[in-house]
Amino acid sequence: MKAVPKVNTDGLYIEDALVDDAFNGVVPFYAEPPVPDPALPDPDDEQPEPEIAGYIVGVPVPPGLYLPRFDLGAWEAYQEEEEPSEPPVFWIEGMTPEEIEEITTTQPQEPTETERLAAEVAELKELSAQNQSDIQAVESNVEKAQDDNAELRETSSVLGSEQAKQELTVIDLRQQNNVIGGELVKKEISIMDLHMQNQVLGQMLAALELKLLAQGLGGESDV
Repeated sequence: MKAVPKVNTDGLYIEDALVDDAFNGVVPFYAEPPVPDPALPDPDDEQPEPEIAGYIVGVPVPPGLYLPRFDLGAWEAYQEEEEPSEPPVFWIEGMTPEEIEEITTTQPQEPTETERLAAEVAELKELSAQNQSDIQAVESNVEKAQDDNAELRETSSVLGSEQAKQELTVIDLRQQNNVIGGELVKKEISIMDLHMQNQVLGQMLAALELKLLAQGLGGESDV
């Protein structure tokens, strides 16, 4: 199966239709016949003549047309030639230059799929860099907390040899040490979470770059 253009009776492109791979040429398609009113008497059993609604065209649409229009007259003249010459250009622009100018100057151009993917890749790269910066900041805080913890341990050891009146200070320092230890655990959990986020973002970035590459390669082969 392949997709070929459908046009109305004026040759203007409507949509694509799926046909057999061997299909070529131009064939008409017909409008649905009106449903008879059962309340009205049927004067005879004759079926109404089917009305042509448009044509299925086996000639592909070239790129660059705003409103493709198939020249049915040129096609009929080409078919009537006894010795067909080089096929003429059957697809022409269906819009006037004024209409094209109005569209291109008043309506913003929609970003292409490639442009959207490129924007998503740039956004993910920025987010990944921000996450890396957050990881470095948390790691720096963890190192500072570890230094503070070591210093408090040393101070606690020294105070253990002092007189009994300083034991209350040692207890207080130990409580501070426990609090810092809890904060240290929280920060280590934060680092693990940020590393996991960074890995997920890296995978998404790689998938989008592959998709962008595939889109770029596919764009070269589009008609």
